[in-house]
Amino acid sequence: MIQSLHLGTEKRADRKSRRLIIIAWLFVTITVFTLAFTYYSIALLSAGRAYVGGEGLWSKAQKDMVYSIARYARYHDESYYRSYLDSLAICHGDRLARLELEKENPNLQVAFAGFLQGGNHPDDINGMIRLFRNFRHTGEIGRAIDIWTRADDDIDELTSVAERIRAAVQTGVLDDTTDLPYLQKIYQINQHLRPMEDEFSYTLGAAARKTQALLLIIMFAVVSVLLVGAFMFSQRLLRQSESIQRALRDGENQLRSLLQFAPLPIVIVHMTEETILYANDRALQQFKVAADSLSHLQVSNFYVRSADRDQLLAAMHGEGSLRDWEVQLRDANGTPFWALFSSQRIFYNGQDCVLTALSNIDEHKRTEQKLHHRAFHDELTGLPNRAMFMDSLSNLLARCTPGKDIFAILFIDLDRFKIINDELGHEVGDKLLQEVAARLKASVQHEDIVARLGGDEFVVLIEASADSVARTAQDILKAMKLDYILDENVINVTTSIGISFFPKDGISLAELIKSADIAMYYAKDQGRNNIQYFHDAVRTRVQ
Repeated sequence: MIQSLHLGTEKRADRKSRRLIIIAWLFVTITVFTLAFTYYSIALLSAGRAYVGGEGLWSKAQKDMVYSIARYARYHDESYYRSYLDSLAICHGDRLARLELEKENPNLQVAFAGFLQGGNHPDDINGMIRLFRNFRHTGEIGRAIDIWTRADDDIDELTSVAERIRAAVQTGVLDDTTDLPYLQKIYQINQHLRPMEDEFSYTLGAAARKTQALLLIIMFAVVSVLLVGAFMFSQRLLRQSESIQRALRDGENQLRSLLQFAPLPIVIVHMTEETILYANDRALQQFKVAADSLSHLQVSNFYVRSADRDQLLAAMHGEGSLRDWEVQLRDANGTPFWALFSSQRIFYNGQDCVLTALSNIDEHKRTEQKLHHRAFHDELTGLPNRAMFMDSLSNLLARCTPGKDIFAILFIDLDRFKIINDELGHEVGDKLLQEVAARLKASVQHEDIVARLGGDEFVVLIEASADSVARTAQDILKAMKLDYILDENVINVTTSIGISFFPKDGISLAELIKSADIAMYYAKDQGRNNIQYFHDAVRTRVQ
């Protein structure tokens, strides 16, 4: 009889051991999946960021095409025509990559070469190709590609006009009296392309935001499943230990031995005295305390904010449980960490207690911050990118009232930046852009927004009076003129700045950016290295 009971006990212990091994492997599998999914999420958002940057390069190239061919039609200067061809090559490179990837069996080397010709960084291109192939027919990505495709007709039409202008210049039939129809046609094409640029940028920004939100939801869902599973497993172990306690009169020791198998830190706290009655080995490691010092510790010492402790107590006195709660704690050394935990009011050793299972989510917090930064910041300069600037401008427009509020947009473009890239190389050009970004941030107030739209185009959003905006623009102009010493090269670069004001120069996002852009090109037309404010005469002159 005793032998049969002994064998039965061994069999039950063996079954429990196998269940524990299965559960342990389940948690290992979920953890590996979470890490793999995090890596995929970062790669996906990096590819989205690369498309935002590529859109900025494409937009810059399109505007340079319009500007260069218009200047060529007016002045017949071959340097303008060469500039037009360089900008056209960027647009053609992006189109080549897109057309190749739309094929059933694309040549990825051709697509890579096309994106490279479009000015995209080589390290970003493989991610861009994967994003295109996997998501080209889904949501905002599909709409963005459709917008991109629609722009082909306008680029082709602009190319046709440019070829006719080239032929007219070479035959000598184009002069000040015959160039007006060509300039009007260029203006019409440009007017049709501009809304597509903004729509493409908005669509990519929306795709980045939705993708980030979806990835974070999935990530936290996986963590929640892991935590809930651990909590349920801990409760099951607790119930089993109470049964063993009644049968073997040694329930407390049995409970502690079983809780050691839990894959997450678990603590049991006295409900009213808030003393720690039990903590498994993982909890001792997490809070960096010794087992013999538990009786001298108050759980309130481990909360960073006392309000979080009060919230937990209120939940225990109310519903008796709290699930998937995110809170900041600290260990015995005072080092803070973020935790996601669930608590349940229980009876332990005849006392009213709270059992808590927690998980350290510091890594997930850092990943969340990294994902957000990659989606909305320019990787080279660290400044906000085009998508984040558009969001900030939209939010500002939503809360501003014409007649009561005023703010300005400064559109900043480096003069002859392409020459530096061609003569000194892209590495020096990148360092120059980083230095320009640093000088821009140092020239404005802390609350002003400085962003990089793409290429050598920057923009500043200032909520201030016209006089204050003028002083800031002068400060930027002076700071940019100072010599740059990069890799033993002494470089002098000037800037052209165009300024538009809300609501005088527009009350919509598109109008304000367009007005500042026109003023900037007028600044270039006036000899560069100067500041121009938008007004109707400037629009007429630029057109």
